[in-house]
Amino acid sequence: MSSGKKEIMIAALIRKQLLVGELSMEENALLQEWLSVPENQEYYQKVIDLETLKSKERFYNEVNIDLAFEKIKEKIGFIDSPVIPLFNFKKIWKYAAVLILLAGISSVFFYMNTNEDQLTNKEVVVKSIEPKYNNPTLVLADGTVVSLEPKKEKIVSKNGVISNVNHVLVYDAKALNGKVSTGENTLIVPVGGIYAVSLSDGTKVWLNSKSTLKYPVEFSGKTRNVTLEGEAYFEVSKNAQSPFTVKTKSGDVTVLGTHFNVSAYAEDQNFETTLAEGKVKVSEENQSVILNPGQQARSKNSGLRVVDVDAAVYTAWKDGKFYFENENLKNILNKMARWYNFEVKFQQKELEQIKFTGIVLKDEPIDRFLDIISKTSNIKYKITKVNQAYEVTVTK
Repeated sequence: MSSGKKEIMIAALIRKQLLVGELSMEENALLQEWLSVPENQEYYQKVIDLETLKSKERFYNEVNIDLAFEKIKEKIGFIDSPVIPLFNFKKIWKYAAVLILLAGISSVFFYMNTNEDQLTNKEVVVKSIEPKYNNPTLVLADGTVVSLEPKKEKIVSKNGVISNVNHVLVYDAKALNGKVSTGENTLIVPVGGIYAVSLSDGTKVWLNSKSTLKYPVEFSGKTRNVTLEGEAYFEVSKNAQSPFTVKTKSGDVTVLGTHFNVSAYAEDQNFETTLAEGKVKVSEENQSVILNPGQQARSKNSGLRVVDVDAAVYTAWKDGKFYFENENLKNILNKMARWYNFEVKFQQKELEQIKFTGIVLKDEPIDRFLDIISKTSNIKYKITKVNQAYEVTVTK
């Protein structure tokens, strides 16, 4: 997608967020991916501080279109005649305000995003990429969007009180005063973030970078369902009368009480469930398998298959580590890209399949890891930056 088209799309999402107050899960994910760049967060704050945006929208919505059109005709000396108009001016007027508002936001983005380097798309070689923690977003059941900044330790909503301490959300069930809420909240973790949430039943979920979890404010009935995009680690509270199900676009995972990891990133076109403790059933279309601890169900356009694995390898991310065991370089860099926010390019196709085993701390700059790969695998790498986008190029 070109830079111009993306800015217009982001402007439209911010306009909808400001004036409608609710975005879909996919729209929120796109906006949060854009906000994962610190500079974009600054631009966003400047835009939403423009208090006149909502008042302008209200003004245009309250305009009497017919009366306004008649006044315009008077001012320009317009005389009714039997000519066939090329445009429906009254209809154009009806939508003009919205278009002007959107164009205004887009212009602000263009102005704030444009500098000499960006106009020339200047490529700069950099030494490394430092990890930058980006604040997740919580979308409440009523559509309110909350940035989970460390200083925001308590979130009060009509569905109860939520504490936000040490990167963990905890719901206070007592604050519901015995009332059952049927609303759903959405936790969105951008590139460069990890967050945990303690659900109303006591289940704890760690959400990995570039992931989204949609869940009920309070579970009720005979099922406990959540929806995941990306990757998460679950410690499910046991309840034999109410199975816990993680729904993804690729398949579902159903348990009674257990510890497991689910990876279902859309760009990977891969669905993996790794069991650390207990027992789970993994379902995809008309196929299902039962996993025991130390097993993983994999699906990638060829149905489900079960393999034995070291579960610690697939859950190390929640403890701030990258843990790779005989994994190819393409998969490794794709995973790291969700943390450091870069695009990866291989100059030679065969380099994608180089295998690597090792542990890397997620708070270290990426060149520490790339230097090890370079020395042990006899490859070269280059990190470049164009505008605010990073790219890692691997070559012989």
